[in-house]
Amino acid sequence: MEITISLAQFKPTLSVEANLQKMLELVFSSKKENDIMVMPEGCLSGYSDRFDFLTQKVARDVEKAIVKLQAVSKKHQLHLIFGSCIFEDGDWYNAGLYISPSGNKQIYKKVNLAMHERDFFKAGKELSCFHLELGEKKVKVAIQLCREIRFPEQWKLLSLNGAELIFYLTNVIGHEKLAIWNAHLISRAAENQRFIISSNIAHEEQGCSSMVVSPSGKVIKQLNSIEETVERIHVDLMEVSNWYLSQSRTDLVSVEKMTSNPRRSI
Repeated sequence: MEITISLAQFKPTLSVEANLQKMLELVFSSKKENDIMVMPEGCLSGYSDRFDFLTQKVARDVEKAIVKLQAVSKKHQLHLIFGSCIFEDGDWYNAGLYISPSGNKQIYKKVNLAMHERDFFKAGKELSCFHLELGEKKVKVAIQLCREIRFPEQWKLLSLNGAELIFYLTNVIGHEKLAIWNAHLISRAAENQRFIISSNIAHEEQGCSSMVVSPSGKVIKQLNSIEETVERIHVDLMEVSNWYLSQSRTDLVSVEKMTSNPRRSI
């Protein structure tokens, strides 16, 4: 089964309205029915190591912007995957969101927060998968955020539970990180034999590439780090395999599958 990824990157600000307009510009420049558009961590709300910009006004603006994105996704029959800080039940979360062409919403709340995030954000409690409905077929996928690239057991768990693609949203800069974080992405793809779709912010000191990595570990596409752009990449899910996962020595080391229903939404 072949699907199309619209891989996007831009440089977010701390203005929800400005970020929303940039996201819509990218959508309108590349809209194709059933495309899966992927954008960086924190790109709707904005992101900063100092979280005093996250006010109640920002929370309301994010809610309104999500409603707008749901309408756009439904109108153009697009799948949207992007990052945002969100406010729920009195707590802030660093989250990855999915909006389907029917306007439905799924939210992944980052479970392994960066150290500087832990005094502000509440950590998520679930590592689970959700489905993309592509015509009559369903594709199981998952989201991971930024430093979660450092925890391969999370990616293995998601793969064991059937995720064929893992969307990796990040907001990291620093040239010294680039080779290491890119190598992590290639490893996560090859060791689990899954497609990894990575979207980072556009920046001259991008610390991890926006790129698509195949289940063999081959980099299919890597975006120019400084360019605000969206590019369409075709991937064939027939390349996904459980060959290595099935050879794990579970008598020595075991990453357990979820005991609850793996089909439920995150």
